[in-house]
Amino acid sequence: MKFKNILIVCTASLMWSCANKSKNENADVYDITKILTNTADNIIIPQLENHNNSTKELEAALTEYNSDPTLDKLNSLRSKFKDSYISWQKCSFINFGNSNFEKLNESLNNFPVTDLSQKTIDTYPDKGNDFEEDEYKAAKAYPAFDYVFFKGEDSEIISNLSDKHKDYCSKNIDYIKSKSEEAYLFWKNNTDGFYSKFKSDDTKTTTSAFTKYVNAFCKDIEVLKNAQLKAPGGQEFYILPVPGESEALYSGYSLDLMKSHLENLERIYKGEDISGNNGIGFDDYLISLGTKRKVGDDGVEEDLNELILTTFTTIEEKLNALNGSINEAAQNQKETVNELYSNVKKLVGFTKTDMAFAFGVNINYADPQDGD
Repeated sequence: MKFKNILIVCTASLMWSCANKSKNENADVYDITKILTNTADNIIIPQLENHNNSTKELEAALTEYNSDPTLDKLNSLRSKFKDSYISWQKCSFINFGNSNFEKLNESLNNFPVTDLSQKTIDTYPDKGNDFEEDEYKAAKAYPAFDYVFFKGEDSEIISNLSDKHKDYCSKNIDYIKSKSEEAYLFWKNNTDGFYSKFKSDDTKTTTSAFTKYVNAFCKDIEVLKNAQLKAPGGQEFYILPVPGESEALYSGYSLDLMKSHLENLERIYKGEDISGNNGIGFDDYLISLGTKRKVGDDGVEEDLNELILTTFTTIEEKLNALNGSINEAAQNQKETVNELYSNVKKLVGFTKTDMAFAFGVNINYADPQDGD
């Protein structure tokens, strides 16, 4: 399996190099540590702190519900769950730092909750096993709360939260909080000196800070394309939509989560902080390089940064035109969903292929669903 993945990476790199149609007009003298410093101080740490605070608010809402298990308190709990889940979308790109970060997305947002995972959740009082064990891989964190808080009638959910799901929920919020706090403190406290090294690393080796950051950004766009959109939307090798593959399947929050994810990806690209204040990002680097890309059959050269920004705008417009959940949109607004997917795929090409090539960075992750 490891050898197969190496072949995939090598083959993809070769195809990427051959297919690239972009070129830089100017010499590359850009100081990439400016991007890394802005990213660490104004994007990563504040967003991890916000997410950590959201998990505490979710815990408080769960405690309040347990003291007074009414429908009003359940709805308040659901609201805090949604806030925290949305907050997580702004941190999902952070898969570098230590080995725990590499699987942070898998730990907190491994969706969907399968039938087998539902059984694991429902029988937790009889087991009480560690959430790090394989049987809880898709039976924990946000997707699990989505199932517990929304699957079934309100009366049934309230009954379960006071009975078979009570201990599980307590364990699950502890798990989410611990993962969130660990991630935040790792960066805030400069654990292992990683924060300092990240900001000052001006190299572009395969293990450098900038290479890891570019790879994380591009991979996170592919999460939007493949995990959040492709299967439930019914694109490419999915002949029809696969509703059961949707994020936030039971709450119907999938489009809200997707919007938050997209918004964050654009902010990362522009280097904006959590308040939307402009900072130094990938766009500034491309502008300094004067990167052009040949577009269309006639090979007209267009500014790559402008192409990326325009594509972000188009994706946002298409996403905002959808109603309900991604499953409802796939059924009732198929044409718009297809247009949305087409533009997200275009964004993957502009960033993973053209932008990375312009930066002189290798894309070194293998995506088994990658069709670009």
